[in-house]
Amino acid sequence: MAEKRDFLDELIDLQSDWRALSDLPSSMVSSLTGDEVKVFNPADYKEKPFANSNRCLRGASGRADVCSRCLDVCPVNAITIHNQSVLVGEDCRKCGLCAAVCPTETFSTRRHTPRQLYDRIARAASAYEQCYVTCTRALKRLPKDNEIVLACVGAISRDLWFSLMADYDNISVYLPLGICDRCRTTTGEQAYTDAIAEAEEWADAALGLEVDQADLTHELTRAYKRSQFVSGAIHSAERLVSRTNPALAGAQAVAKKISDHTKRLDQLQRDLEAAVGGRTSTSRQRLLTQGRKLMMGALQHAEDLADNVRLEVPVCDSALCTMCGDCARACTTRALELDRAGHVTVRSAYCVSCGACAKVCGEGALAMEPMDVRELIVPDKAAEELARKKAEAKARAAEYVEKGKQQLGRVADALERLDDEGADAPGPAARPAREESTTAKPTRK
Repeated sequence: MAEKRDFLDELIDLQSDWRALSDLPSSMVSSLTGDEVKVFNPADYKEKPFANSNRCLRGASGRADVCSRCLDVCPVNAITIHNQSVLVGEDCRKCGLCAAVCPTETFSTRRHTPRQLYDRIARAASAYEQCYVTCTRALKRLPKDNEIVLACVGAISRDLWFSLMADYDNISVYLPLGICDRCRTTTGEQAYTDAIAEAEEWADAALGLEVDQADLTHELTRAYKRSQFVSGAIHSAERLVSRTNPALAGAQAVAKKISDHTKRLDQLQRDLEAAVGGRTSTSRQRLLTQGRKLMMGALQHAEDLADNVRLEVPVCDSALCTMCGDCARACTTRALELDRAGHVTVRSAYCVSCGACAKVCGEGALAMEPMDVRELIVPDKAAEELARKKAEAKARAAEYVEKGKQQLGRVADALERLDDEGADAPGPAARPAREESTTAKPTRK
């Protein structure tokens, strides 16, 4: 249902039309003078990933059957894993699929980490009525501010899609028909369809799909435009002195929203480390992947979605365990720990459900079983303290009200007794007659 327009919306439209007219001379001058104009270059949106071999499950376990996700998804076989070393060859297509499918985030880039991608997409989704995620082959032009261009849509992982869909309902994928069919990144379509399908099931939401460029909209949200206009009206006098730009007001509001989200994620990690510990008993740092952190951040304010998420964690049969330690060595996130007493402990928040520990267990003591995803909802200490204080204040207020009622009841009883005593006293009619007889004055003759 469309929002009802008011006089402020009309003023905003007038301001936009005036800006469009005022920008015409500068654009004409630029075209006549031959100023350098930025052109679309697909290479600007691609980046070769680098590998952190310490996180690789295959390298840590020394077994080829533990994990092959990156090798399976790479369209040009550019990844080599030898012993404990992971290498990305020069023939890499820079599609980012390996980073999206690796559960331990062994592969990463400097400009396309899960947190960076979330921030870029969230910023566009907050400012515009619709945000589009697309690839270089689909767009083939310089993107608008609400178009997020990637080397491949499959570069977004399942956990990241879930986090985005849990937080925003105006995100779509723009991919015209026939684009993926002729793409040399032959594994990309399967990768993003699998990731999106599972994320939609978890988030109980549907991601939009656009196939015609004519259907794309680049309209700012009503709230964003009103924020800009109101800020300009309030700070018009200030601009004359300091030349501040009110057009930045909406962008600043969005930036604050993204900054607050980052702070909440960082606080979540601190709360998690305080609750279950950020290190093992041997002082080894546990790894909370960015994808898992984003997922947990979404669950903090959408707890009901936890019932839709399907994840597994290893469960140990202590009767079969020989305490060989192979499972702990294979777990590069340090979610699984084998202590000196032979007890296996699994921290669900750090477990990425890769199943490597169960595969290396020769005795079959470990099995992957469904986990209670609500365990990923970390208690918010500040919110709990605030709720406790509110409950105490409410209890004190109720106590004061009850005491007030009792006090009023006692006052009412006292007034009633006084009224009863006044009713039982002798009447005042006889007294004036007696007084009149004793004070009567003699009359003059």
